[in-house]
Amino acid sequence: MAGALEIKAGVLNERMTAKLRFRHLRLLAALSRCSTLADAAQEVGVTQPAASQALREIESLLEMPLFERHARGLRATEVGRLMAEQSERMLGSVRSVSEALASASMGFQRPLQVCAVPAALSSLVRPAVPHLRKRLAGVKVAFDECTPMEAQTRLQAGSAQLALVRQSQQDSDHRLSFVPLLDDELLVAASPQHAMVRRKNVHLQDLASHPWSMPVGAMLTAKIFQNACRDAGFVPIRADMQSMSAALLLSVVADGQTLVAAPRSILQGWLSTGELKAVRLSQPIDLPPLGALFHAHESSQVVHDVIGILKSSGHGR
Repeated sequence: MAGALEIKAGVLNERMTAKLRFRHLRLLAALSRCSTLADAAQEVGVTQPAASQALREIESLLEMPLFERHARGLRATEVGRLMAEQSERMLGSVRSVSEALASASMGFQRPLQVCAVPAALSSLVRPAVPHLRKRLAGVKVAFDECTPMEAQTRLQAGSAQLALVRQSQQDSDHRLSFVPLLDDELLVAASPQHAMVRRKNVHLQDLASHPWSMPVGAMLTAKIFQNACRDAGFVPIRADMQSMSAALLLSVVADGQTLVAAPRSILQGWLSTGELKAVRLSQPIDLPPLGALFHAHESSQVVHDVIGILKSSGHGR
């Protein structure tokens, strides 16, 4: 089974490398935003028959339908959504290279693209902005929010030179280097009115009967939290209303009953203002550190300057 999968992947790779063109990528990206082929054709500047022909070429190349035709236009299949998403990323890499080449040809510093997970933006970047602005005067730096998977994809595609993420617990790409910048832990917190925030030396199992707003899905923090609860002998009860969004977190715990499990790097601002209180656990729940992920042979001095500034800022807290 695995052998057949590798063979199929190899065939598709050869076909796309040999025959997929930028006009195909532009059309697929446009179709992700347009409901009809005519609108997509207009966006990329070709006739509708030419766009229809290009779409047939792609589907023939992949031997898979990318879009379902219906009376009101096109609807992407799962494969179509994947191809449209990857087309947008590849075109984004071309745009990034174009900006870099234009900057080099005119004697300007290449703009630095940094992607970061929310925890890194709030705990590493936000406090360091004054230092970054002072030390990098004249350098254009863009910070974009992303997921851990998107961060590595953007690094590999060249649309970002630096990613601020949590250290992976899996074998990482040997072409990438990781520098830890900030230690972190998973905290249990609640509103100041919650009874458990007034207790000392709380065992995790003491919280088994309380409702939780907690990380879920494939997130690393979700896995670590679930393992900690399993070791403590209970399955956490999901609150009737829960969210890990920073915009809703305070509202979710405002009932005085709901507990939240989240990284210190996310909660620190509310803890410092007293809007949230940490439950004083007898045993901390450690998380991998937040840090900088970049190409192992990265030669840009700006990348290393940013890492140095963030490292100093992280160690200062």
